Parts: sequence; C-alpha cells; structure tokens
Amino acid sequence: MGLSDLNLRVLVPYLPVLGWGALRTLEISVLAIALSFPLGLAGALMRVSDNRFARAIATGYVEIVRNIPLLVVLYILFLVLPLYGIPINALTAGVLGLAINSTAFTIEIFRGGFSAIPVAQHEAARSLGLRPVLIMALVVVPQVFRIVLPTLGNQIVSIVLGSAQASIIGVSELTYQTQSIGSSTFRYFELFTIAALFYIACAQVISLLWRLLTGRAAHAPLGT
Repeated sequence: MGLSDLNLRVLVPYLPVLGWGALRTLEISVLAIALSFPLGLAGALMRVSDNRFARAIATGYVEIVRNIPLLVVLYILFLVLPLYGIPINALTAGVLGLAINSTAFTIEIFRGGFSAIPVAQHEAARSLGLRPVLIMALVVVPQVFRIVLPTLGNQIVSIVLGSAQASIIGVSELTYQTQSIGSSTFRYFELFTIAALFYIACAQVISLLWRLLTGRAAHAPLGT
C-alpha cells in the first residue's frame, strides 16, 4: 500500500473516537508532567545536598529507573502490583509509569542546572546573611529554572511521545484507539498516518510554545 491508496475519508466515522484518544494522550501526559517535574526538582535537591543518605536515595533512583524500559515499569505497575494486593487501573498505571520514568530524567536535568550555578552566587548570598534555605529558594532555584527551561521542553515532548506505550496496558489513548479501529477496519495505513501526524504536530507545537515561553531568559548570562 502506498500514498496512492491513502483514503482518509473512510475514517470520518471514527474521528470522534480518535479525538477522544488524542485528548486522553494529552491528559496522561499533562498529569505525568505535573508529577514528575516537582519530584524531579526535589530529587535534584537531594542529589546536590550535603546529606549522604539523601544523595544515595536520589542517585539510586536515577540509576535504577533510567536503566529500566518504560514498558517494564508499566507492566510492573499494572500486572505485578495487583498480585500483592495493590489494585491499580490502566489509566493510573499509565500516568504513574510515565511520571516514574520522567522523574529520573528530570532529576538529572535539574542537577545539571544546579551544577551550572557559580559558587560566587552562594558566597554572595551568604555574605548578605541569608540562610541556606533562603539562598536555595531565592537565589539558586530561580536561576536553575532559567538554565534548564529549554531541556525541560524536550522532556515534555519525550513524555507525550512516550505516552503511546501506555496503550500496551489498555489505556485508551490515541495509539490504543488506532490499533483498536485498525483491527476492525484494516485501514492501518490511514490510521497510523493520522496518529503520526498528531504526534508530529504535538512535538512542533510544544517546541514553538516553549521557545516563546523561555524567550531570551534561558540564554541570558548568569551573574557572577
């Protein structure tokens, strides 16, 4: 089957279902982002803290999760946890799986931001009599966000694209609906063309909006 066989009109009756699948894709992606970004910042603070136990926990989490495929995480949440009396539905497992995976990468993104802050910033803040908590909250973290904003945009795109793997455990997002409709219509070419265009559009729109959001702030030189 080639481009000459493409007939999107046969899918018109299924567009509402595909639309709801696209909305579910965005829903689980937004929820995963809302969970993983704050957790990523907290984990990064643990990684750069003076507490060895906190550093060990955060480092262990990153090293373990980054070396486990997202699909395996989803299977553990959806298939293994219920065996031990922890029931979890597909949607919740999908969101948590994406969040668990994303948090590990987000920790490293924020940690890189913390590493980029000049030592002089800490020393100047201490000379003003600020306590360590205030130094972190008022001086360091705002600059870290400015540094990591572009990379966080890339992470958002990765989450949206990775959400397709949630179809494996039955989350009714776009890829799941595409496969389901394809099994009854056999119009896989048209269906996956639509799905591909949706993901491409999402990636491009996110990138554009993120560039507008960050503006020049992410590239502004740090004070010394």
